[in-house]
Amino acid sequence: MHLIHKINGGTAVLKIRDISLRKRILFTNFLMVCIPVVLLTLLGTAIFAGLRFTGTARQSELALLWPEKGSSMSVSYAVSSLRAKAEKKRPPKLADILEECLILEKHGIQTAIWVQDRLLYLSDGANEKAVQAAVRKKCGASPSAMAWDENTFAFTYTSGHNGTVILAAGTTPFTVPYDAAADHTLKDTLEFILFFILAVSILLIIWLGVYLSRLLSRQILGPLADLRKASAEIRSGNLDYPLTVPAQDELGQTCRDFDAMRRELQNARKKQEKYEQNRKELIAGISHDLATPLTLLKGYASGIREGIAHTPEKQRHYIDRIYNTACSMEKLVESLFLFSKLDLGRIPFTPELVPIYRYFEDFVQETAPSLLEQGLALTLLGQDRGTVVRIDRDQFRRVIENLLINSLKYKNSSRTAVEIILREHGDTITISCVDHGAGTPSKSLSKLFDSFYRADTARTDTAKGSGLGLAIAKQIIETLGGTIEAAATPGGGLTIHMTLPVIKEGTP
Repeated sequence: MHLIHKINGGTAVLKIRDISLRKRILFTNFLMVCIPVVLLTLLGTAIFAGLRFTGTARQSELALLWPEKGSSMSVSYAVSSLRAKAEKKRPPKLADILEECLILEKHGIQTAIWVQDRLLYLSDGANEKAVQAAVRKKCGASPSAMAWDENTFAFTYTSGHNGTVILAAGTTPFTVPYDAAADHTLKDTLEFILFFILAVSILLIIWLGVYLSRLLSRQILGPLADLRKASAEIRSGNLDYPLTVPAQDELGQTCRDFDAMRRELQNARKKQEKYEQNRKELIAGISHDLATPLTLLKGYASGIREGIAHTPEKQRHYIDRIYNTACSMEKLVESLFLFSKLDLGRIPFTPELVPIYRYFEDFVQETAPSLLEQGLALTLLGQDRGTVVRIDRDQFRRVIENLLINSLKYKNSSRTAVEIILREHGDTITISCVDHGAGTPSKSLSKLFDSFYRADTARTDTAKGSGLGLAIAKQIIETLGGTIEAAATPGGGLTIHMTLPVIKEGTP
């Protein structure tokens, strides 16, 4: 459907979908009310007309409604209808009076009707003169009369408009006295009842239409208003505005999907903010960790150039410090390069199925002697249950080595114990690296895996690492499909828990 209107002197086609939803709902509800009211009005008008102008159309049904009146109701309605049709300006035709005449004959009454001195109808088997004599005997010479007693019936009527003469006579017994006023009262009562029912029906339709219109508008336009407000909030940058619609219909589902999109955008913004914060911290960390060794290099080089190191021993000492500092810077750059490649997903992983307990048995047997010489007593705890995980051997070894190097740097005695504990929990296995060294303040545990983070906020001791070791470990473990977290060791120290999925037999 299209509507045509003019815009700036031109003609444009306005489609239904271009009209506001509120107006469309109001128009639809108006039609929902208007159409039933019009149909009901037409139906009522037709029934009124039937009652008003076709009194004998349903005589048999009316007789069934009042059986105690016997045949009197049917005869009375037939006579009344003949008289009403004779009073019209246009003379009646045979088709107009046939139904009433047949009803009278059904009750034993013979009928003779003349129109302008021409015989229009005479009952089968009736004698014209006999009917006239019977009527004259009961009604006399009156032009309009009806006589009805216990044995006979006679009726005569002469129209003053079109010359119609009606005579009817028969032996129909009189059951209930005829009362013309009662006939009119009955018809008026029926008309009043019908009018009352019609009026109540129209009012009920209007009330129901208005109620449903308001209900529908509230259920559709209300959520749409909330959705529009939420959209405006998001457009202005507010992603914390929730959209709650309790409805379970399609509109409610649309609003819930919209709110889910808002939450996704909110999470994306938080991630972006976190990435931005990490980037700033990364730049600050790089700047700080490069500035300190560069200052040392500059100082030692100046000492040699200006002759402060004038003896061979001092010169040798300065050169060694320059070399060691350069090596530390090289390790920092290598760690930073590795971290960046892991973050970008540019480190190739070659995962394979590995029996994890045997892997650690070999690792401990290989590294424990050298670690013990450095003051770290490494032991393996757990049972060999044939648990298999999918890991990259080299990258996973890098994780374990970073943890052990961290334990070495922060041990608080000449010999510190470190245990690697394996615990299987259904579909996962937890690998715990437990050291009993200096430990970390509880407030710092959640930040240990951030790049360049050190519990020592002064960050003056660059010899203890770049702060990238645990960040690299986290990147590798998450790439392998696992998780990693830090906790305080009871009695002092730091525990790193790593969880990996267990590969069941038959899994590809």
